[in-house]
Amino acid sequence: MLSGLDLEIRPGELLAVVGLNGAGKATLIKLLCGLYRPTGGAVTADGHDIALLRPENWRAHVAVAFQDFVRYPLSAGDNVALGQVAGPVPPGEIEAAAREAGLDPVVARLPAGWDTPLSRTVSGGVDLSGGQWQQVVLARVLYAVRRGARILVLDEPTAHLDVRTEFEVFRRLGERRTGASVVLISHRLSTVRGADRIVLLQDGRITESGTHDELVAAGGRAGGRYAEMFAIQAARFRRGHQDRLEEGHHS
Repeated sequence: MLSGLDLEIRPGELLAVVGLNGAGKATLIKLLCGLYRPTGGAVTADGHDIALLRPENWRAHVAVAFQDFVRYPLSAGDNVALGQVAGPVPPGEIEAAAREAGLDPVVARLPAGWDTPLSRTVSGGVDLSGGQWQQVVLARVLYAVRRGARILVLDEPTAHLDVRTEFEVFRRLGERRTGASVVLISHRLSTVRGADRIVLLQDGRITESGTHDELVAAGGRAGGRYAEMFAIQAARFRRGHQDRLEEGHHS
């Protein structure tokens, strides 16, 4: 539940929202998308209350990759084109979105390329791994941005990806400066270090805001929660890496 939350999403910025389970991240996303109406206050875009807009008009400006995304038994091309269904698909736009999502090597291996159904329940179809599906969904929302969406919301967008693919996806997102704002929700703090701004959501409120370096430095002086969370995750990563090295040595 959110309470007294005050957050501005700036044009063109990569904003990361982090916090523990139950902090209110899912509620924040649904308010931003217009799926929930606030019981107090308002969600505004350029000073206009989105509750006064037609839902389809507002949602045309927002592209969302939910953590519990839907796997449609359609062709690979149609799965990406679902990001923006209004009008014909411009030549090359699906392929460009696929490159940004790191999906193009996956499509290259499909038996019928973009025409391959992504379900074995369909004749000639194939099943994808969780990570490959996540890249399809990323391509879908990046296609929506290429077609005019101004806010891109990514809810744990790389949870099923390997570390190298995850790094490449975020490198591309960091290089994108087309005017669209990116709101990244993530539990893995290593993935948000390059964000323009990081906000910590705690007990339904924004309790910390700044760059990664600013929040870590502030935490070192005053015991900030973000710095504490990052230190814990970094220690876990180091222990896991050391355990893998030792296993390799003994084998």
